[in-house]
Amino acid sequence: MINIGRLMMIMSWVMLIACNSNPKEASNALDDTKKCLVGFDWVYPTAENPTGAWKFSADGTFNSSTTYFGGMSTWGNWEVISPGKINISYTKTSEGIIPKDQILTLKDCDNLMVGSTNYIKE
Repeated sequence: MINIGRLMMIMSWVMLIACNSNPKEASNALDDTKKCLVGFDWVYPTAENPTGAWKFSADGTFNSSTTYFGGMSTWGNWEVISPGKINISYTKTSEGIIPKDQILTLKDCDNLMVGSTNYIKE
């Protein structure tokens, strides 16, 4: 059984760590994700012969298109939810079916994962 002194020490340590996290660093990491994402064409598999592309705008909107399955385009809103994680909310598609929200992963400033597909920055 844990004694009260040890429990208080553990709780104090947890509080100290939580209070010392730097909100400015977290904000900078979110801004870095946005800077890497916005204003570029993200293509798959190559810029010379893309079959899919995404474009993110500073106003929080995006559009994407693919030539797979006869072609399709999507539009919607995006938001950085944590460093390297982008929530996509679809608002319109060329097919009329609105997919559920999706989380994209920015692996680094040149690689965007959409599901298991790696898009590269053009």
